[in-house]
This record gives sequence, C-alpha cells and structure tokens, in this order.
Amino acid sequence: MKLWEFKKLQNFPNYFLFYGDSFFLSIYETKIESQIQNTNIVKLYFDEWDFEKAKFHLSQNSLFGDKNTLIVKTDKFPQNLDKLVKIVGDNNFYLFFSGDAKKVKTKPFGKNFVRFFKPDLKDLIIEANNYISKKGKQIDVEHLKHLITKIDYRFLFRELDKLLILDNISNNVIDKLVFHYSETAFDELFDKIFLQQEYMKELEYLLFQGVDEIVILTSLIRYLRTIFMFNLYIKNLSHENVSKEVLGYQIPFNLENKRKKIAISIKEEKFLQLFEILLNSELEMKSSKDKVSVLFYTIISVSNLIKN
Repeated sequence: MKLWEFKKLQNFPNYFLFYGDSFFLSIYETKIESQIQNTNIVKLYFDEWDFEKAKFHLSQNSLFGDKNTLIVKTDKFPQNLDKLVKIVGDNNFYLFFSGDAKKVKTKPFGKNFVRFFKPDLKDLIIEANNYISKKGKQIDVEHLKHLITKIDYRFLFRELDKLLILDNISNNVIDKLVFHYSETAFDELFDKIFLQQEYMKELEYLLFQGVDEIVILTSLIRYLRTIFMFNLYIKNLSHENVSKEVLGYQIPFNLENKRKKIAISIKEEKFLQLFEILLNSELEMKSSKDKVSVLFYTIISVSNLIKN
C-alpha cells in the first residue's frame, strides 16, 4: 500500500504490517492500541516472539466474547506469517518491524502493509503539532523547527513532554532544557545497570527506536571511564565537588550522589575486568553482522560481573 493510500484509511484492517522508520512505527503502534482497547491483547516484543504462542492466541475466541489482538514488535522478521494471517478471522494481528527492509515479506499481508521512510521537517512538524494539540497546548512553529534541529527526531515526543509543562517556550528555553542525545544520552540506562535495577525494557526501547548499537556501547565505555575517575578522585582526594573536578562542570547533585555510590561500590580489579569486556566487545561489534546480540551479551556480562 502506498503511503498516500494508507493515510486515507479511517480504520486499520484487522491484520497489518508496519515497517521502516521507528519514529512512525511508535506513532502507529499508539494509534493501533487506541483502536483496539476492548480486545484481549498479547504483545510479543523482540526475543519474546514465539510462533506457537502467537498461533494459539489468534486461533482462540476470548472468554468474554471480545476479540483477541496480537501485537508483534521486532527487528528480526518472523517466519510463517502466512499461517498466522490465515487464522486471524475476526481477531487482530499487527506486526511492527524495525529491522532491515530487505528482509520484509509483504505477500502474506496482501495490500495490508505500509513502509515508512525517514521523516522530513514537514513530517516532524505535523506530528509534533498533532501531539501538542492532544495535550491542549501550542508551540510556535519557529520554536518547533528550532527544537527539531537540536535533537534526534526519534526522541521528539520525549522532549515535547518536558517543554509542555512550561507556559512560555522560547529558543533559549529549548537550548537550556532539551536533552541532547550525545555522549551522555544513555547515562540513565547505565545507572540502572550499575545499580542492579531493571534496565532491559529501556534498552529494547532504544534499539527499537533505531539507536545504533555501537553508539550505545561506546557511550557505555565513556560512562565507565567517568565512574572510574569518580572512584579515583573519591579514594585519593575528596567526596566533595566530584563531578566539577572530574568533568569540569557540576552535574545535578542527585545524579552526582548516584554516580558516587556506583563508583565506590566497584573494586579496582572489577574496573579492569569491566574495561576488558567492553573493549573486546567493541572490537567484536565492528566486525559482527549481529550487533544487537553482541550488545545484549556485553551488557548482561557487565551486569553479572557487578552482581558477583
């Protein structure tokens, strides 16, 4: 289905394939969920994919007479989709694929598929205005353009949520408040890993959004170096003004205290082991065709080493 045909749809068919740019995939996943609220929903994300489980759910009738809905979100194109489409019946089946478009097989879905390409500025402004309107707010188009040039577009809605709590939004406010997805983009995720908190869903979300695996890995190496410097400074000099002395600027005190806690919890020999894991993984990832698996293995290895 061509994009212009897709946009004319008032309601989505009860089985549909969405693939391409992750920004649009997230938007239409939300729209699908609003359309199917009164159904029995099963979601299979990434490695949760299981053909037998998917088949069982689609072949059943709901105990309460409602429809069953299967939502699959993955970057590895599933097999045997034709068998699932044949048994959909009155139920719903929606596949959101964020992987290599060359691996997509649209035939099982007939005309019920659409491919999304990277949004241009006009697309982003339209989607931003739609999002803002639903919140009952307004942002001047020039400020929207300024915001879009400052961030990775895949995180547009996250940044809008921060700005929409304000009454007055200017370019200066945007410059001060938006989170630039640069070398510190994933520190909150890394904090969770090192504090032994749940992190997997956030990691999967970032990958589904299309964030490059090598960017996450190199950011983790940078993060560990900072934690190591915190450790050295605290042990040899002081617990005070650590971020200002190590980084050259003061980070929020709650974040500094969190990183200090992480830094002093890791023994020197573990730092050496952690660096060895990360640097070896960086070399492996540069030559691997399955960078996602390398990243998951690496982060799980880091997590396990911290626990022991």
